[in-house]
Amino acid sequence: MNGLLKRYFMLVLGVLLIAAAIDVFYAPAEMAAGGVSGLGIIILSYSEKYLGFGIPVSVTNIAFNFPLFFAAYKKFGKSYIKRSLLASILFSLALEILLVLPEYNGDTMLAAVFGGILSGTGVGFVLNASATTGGTEIAAELIHEKNDRLSVSDYIFLIDATVIMLGFFVFGAEKAMFSVISVYISSKCVKAVSVGSSYDKMALIISERPSDVISCLRTADCGKTSGLNSVCMYKNEYRNVLICIFSQNEITKLKETVKFIDNKAFIILLDINDVYGNGFKKF
Repeated sequence: MNGLLKRYFMLVLGVLLIAAAIDVFYAPAEMAAGGVSGLGIIILSYSEKYLGFGIPVSVTNIAFNFPLFFAAYKKFGKSYIKRSLLASILFSLALEILLVLPEYNGDTMLAAVFGGILSGTGVGFVLNASATTGGTEIAAELIHEKNDRLSVSDYIFLIDATVIMLGFFVFGAEKAMFSVISVYISSKCVKAVSVGSSYDKMALIISERPSDVISCLRTADCGKTSGLNSVCMYKNEYRNVLICIFSQNEITKLKETVKFIDNKAFIILLDINDVYGNGFKKF
């Protein structure tokens, strides 16, 4: 129970930090720093100028995320989206609640730096809770399922880059450049808070129960843990070593699953640049 409470504490803290970054820094500075929230900032600006009222970022977040969650549910199943759906709902609520915080309207560089620190730290906490706030990652997973010539991380980059380019045309070149700076800082904070810098990970698992570990990682349900998505494993009989390829947001899930089967297992986590083969990039 302590582990579960810790995970949900990190989830709530993470979404609060991301929401604070948007409400305090990004939205007032008109920085569309990627993702659905960046698109929401663009829509907020346009609606204020042309409709006479602003469409909140929280509304945009729900409007874009729920169709994505529905598509992901049909494609990947309930275990894939259950925590991320909760995170997305909490994120929209946090965006509204934290509007009471004072907006920062000072130096744009400071807004980019501190917005990046808050959002990156928040994303790191959410990833450590084995969840996402939806949007970019789910869209990337769905695109990757249709066309796996690029990795999920490549598609995430392309989607975020597209949002920043839209911000370039809406808010101007200077704001877009500050958005790039903020995204870079955010990515470094995600690395510091979670594990590693790349989206794809490799785990070397040394266990006396390798078959049970493989079976549990591949199944849809293992005790109080869920199966991993896009798992690719190979077994060395002599040393009982497993190689497991997975995404960054599944680190906590993998560790808990292995611990559930063999609490004496040894796990080594590594960053990887590219993965080719079934379920990943094509050769």
